[in-house]
Amino acid sequence: MTHDKQTRCINVDWLEVYCLEPFDQTPLDADYFRRKGYLVKEREYGTRVYNQMFEILDNNLNPIMEVRRDPASGDSSFSGLVPESCHLRLPNWVLYQGNPVRSMMEFLVQHNYIFKRIFRIDIALDFEYFDSGDKPADFVRRYLRGKFRKINQCNLTAHGEDNWKIHCWNSLSWGARTSMISTKLYNKTKELEEGKTKKPYIRTAWMEAGLIDNPMTCEKMKEDGKMHKVDIWRLEFSIKSSLNGYVDYEMQNRKRVEKQRIPHTLSCYDTKDKLWQRYQDLVYHYFRFKHAEYIDLTQVYHGGVLESVHSHYEKPLKRKDRCRDKRLFYFDNEHDFLTLSQCPPDAKRNREDDILERRLRMYRDQHIERDIRQACDIILQNIDLHKLVDYSPEHLTKEARALQITLARKLNGDVRDAAVILNEIKKMLEEETMY
Repeated sequence: MTHDKQTRCINVDWLEVYCLEPFDQTPLDADYFRRKGYLVKEREYGTRVYNQMFEILDNNLNPIMEVRRDPASGDSSFSGLVPESCHLRLPNWVLYQGNPVRSMMEFLVQHNYIFKRIFRIDIALDFEYFDSGDKPADFVRRYLRGKFRKINQCNLTAHGEDNWKIHCWNSLSWGARTSMISTKLYNKTKELEEGKTKKPYIRTAWMEAGLIDNPMTCEKMKEDGKMHKVDIWRLEFSIKSSLNGYVDYEMQNRKRVEKQRIPHTLSCYDTKDKLWQRYQDLVYHYFRFKHAEYIDLTQVYHGGVLESVHSHYEKPLKRKDRCRDKRLFYFDNEHDFLTLSQCPPDAKRNREDDILERRLRMYRDQHIERDIRQACDIILQNIDLHKLVDYSPEHLTKEARALQITLARKLNGDVRDAAVILNEIKKMLEEETMY
């Protein structure tokens, strides 16, 4: 059995990003990609959030990118979306080909998407045994019997079978549905056998990692020279969009010192080494267990006299930090573990900004001149991103100021300081003299 990180079967199993389309060029709809030479399959209906949904296909008519765009409630302050909002997702089979994260990054750059955040990324490790030699099915059974206790993520969901022929657990999930990080340990072989799609690309990944020798039967040759069917289990972490960044900490056996924050971007996962490092971080914080050790009541004295312990007394558990660790994975030496932090809550919107935003949208929609509409879009986009904290030059980007001056020219016929012009525009909007 090898634990070399180069031979581990670790993959991204879900990759979806939230982006903005470039506001100063043609909308990136299905016709745009057709003009670029892509094969596109449109869905007749959109989603609950987006009006349009389509797939970009390869020459064999296999989907290589899913695009959702044109938000149905783009002007709603409740949705948090803007007209340029879109979601891009790689189909599952693409995630097991080459370097999918790098492919997503190249696609965004090629078409000038503005990356905002990773909406969801799942990282999965497939294995037959834990590094410690424990068989996953045996560990799950002992854990549910109370032999081990988990650190963090106390919400647990278990699925299995209970009949006259078999009694077993096939899947454990930790974390609430709204959790930033959720953890799942399950029998992947069984899931593939029972699923509607067999996903042969996953079995191929197992064979390349040495987990199986026959991808058709999911069998492996043992030391006796015979082929035996093996159960491959998967430990999967799902990271949701509320993740804002990593905070770097030293290893546990050193002085714990907080370091710098690393932005949570695609570059955190764009190589196998980085993927394994992030996976170790997640295991260290979200898949840690302790032996369930109990206090020896025979050693409890009251008034200097040993108290007799009756068999019906329940032994209390020791504190978790005083129990022995249950080691399942072996980490790289000298690895600095990173912990995950959640996005702070959004700042409360200013009512005047809400009024300004609503009226600017109305004004933009009433004009066909490109520079006016573009200037309004720049202002609106900066408001949505909370970049315009105040209407003064130091808070305006160079590009935004230039377009705001263009807008001022159309409205007032003069060019003055950007802050003065924008304040006048705001005042005119409030007085509704522009309609």
